[in-house]
Amino acid sequence: MAKAKRVKGLNCKSVASAGIKLVLVTRFNELGGFQQAALDWTDPEGVHSMRVASRRLRSALRDFMPYVRKRPLAPSLKQLRNIAAALGEVRDQDVAIAALEEITARAPGQFSSGLKLFIETRKQVREQAREELKAMIEGDELKQLESDFSAGVDDATATRAGSPAITFLTMSQQIILDRLKEFEALSNGLLNPFEVETLHDLRIAAKRLRYALELFQQCWGRSISGYAKRIARIQGALGNLHDCDVWIEGLGKHIINARKHKQHDQVAALMWLLNHLVKLRTKHLRQAFARWREWETHEASEKLRAALSNKAMTLRLGPAWSVGNKNLAPPEQAHVDREGAWSE
Repeated sequence: MAKAKRVKGLNCKSVASAGIKLVLVTRFNELGGFQQAALDWTDPEGVHSMRVASRRLRSALRDFMPYVRKRPLAPSLKQLRNIAAALGEVRDQDVAIAALEEITARAPGQFSSGLKLFIETRKQVREQAREELKAMIEGDELKQLESDFSAGVDDATATRAGSPAITFLTMSQQIILDRLKEFEALSNGLLNPFEVETLHDLRIAAKRLRYALELFQQCWGRSISGYAKRIARIQGALGNLHDCDVWIEGLGKHIINARKHKQHDQVAALMWLLNHLVKLRTKHLRQAFARWREWETHEASEKLRAALSNKAMTLRLGPAWSVGNKNLAPPEQAHVDREGAWSE
C-alpha cells in the first residue's frame, strides 16, 4: 500500500478553500495513478492501493463538506462511492481467499477438499467483482470523472463575497476534534463485544480519525503524528475483528445451504472453519480491547486536544511564544512534548 502524497503548495495559514482544493486534486490524482495497477490481477496490492486512495479521497471529502458547497460535487460523489464499493468487493475477496488458503494449508486433512471447494466459490465471486470493477475504471471512464470532479471542486471552493475567512489550520483543528469526538462516543462499543454493528461503527470512526490526523500532519507535524500511528493500530485490530464477523455471518448461510443439499463433507469442513473463525475473532477482540485500553490509560484523547491547542497557539503567536519563553507555556506543555504524542 502506497503512502499518501504530500500536498504540494499547501499553506496551512492561508484561506481554507485554497487548501481544500489542493488536497482534493492531489488525492484524486493518487486515485487515478493506481488505475493500471488495480487492473493487474496478478498482484492484489494494486486493488488494495487504489482502494486506500479512494478511502483517503472520500474521507477528505467528508471532512470538508461543512466548508464547501455540496451541490457541484454531488454527481462525482456518487461515482466515487460506486468505484469504492467495487474496489472493496474485489479486495474483500482477495483477502478472504488468501486467508482461506493459509487456513486450509494448516487444517486437518479430512477437511481439505471441502475447504478448497469453498475457496473456489470465493474465486468465482471475485471474478464477477473484477469484471464490474473493470467496467468502472477501464478506458476513459476515470478520465471523464477526473474532468467532472475537477470542475466540481473549482465551483465548490470558489470564494464568494462576504464568505467567512477561516484558515486551513483552524479548519483542520476543528475537523480533528470532531473526528476525535465521534471516536470517543463510540468507543464504549468494545464493552459490548457481540454488538457487531456497533463495533463496525467504531472501526469506521477510528479510520476517519486516523485519515484526518494523517492528512493534517502537514500543518501540525510531530505534535499529532504519534496519535495517527496509535489510532491506526486500533483501527487495524478492529478491522481484523470486522473481517471475522463478516466471514462468520456469511459462513452460516453456506452451512445451511450445504445441509439442505446433503453435502456432508462440505458441512463438516465449514463447521470446522466456523469454529476456527470464532476462536480467531476472540483473539482479535482481545487485541482491539488492549489497544483501546492503552489509548485510554495514556489519556491519549486529552493529550491530543492539548497538543492541538498548544501547537495552534504557537503557530498563531510565533515561535517566540514557546522558544525562550518556556514560562509562558501551559503547565501540561512540557508533559506533552516529553511524551511526543507516543512517538516511537
